[in-house]
Amino acid sequence: MHMFSKEHNVLGGFAFIGEGIQVATCVAFTRKYKMEVLKEDDCDHVTLSFFGDGTCNNGQFYECLNMAALWKLPIIFVDENNLWAIGMSHLRSTFDPEI
Repeated sequence: MHMFSKEHNVLGGFAFIGEGIQVATCVAFTRKYKMEVLKEDDCDHVTLSFFGDGTCNNGQFYECLNMAALWKLPIIFVDENNLWAIGMSHLRSTFDPEI
């Protein structure tokens, strides 16, 4: 959550849990744009976005998934479903616990 390393291309440091998914989607879009429009060769990368099941209840989660699929972005979304969203049980905050 609070990791950052320019040398290793790790963008982190988001104080709010689950807020990195929008940044990761933008990074994936930037890489695709640089490859396809600007014809840069050093942008052949995949973006990884890690988050928990609480993030799946936020609107930006679905917006990012939709944009990534629509624009065929080079991104992998990784959800760790531990059935807890910070301090609330997933069963109390989500209709269907299967994500």
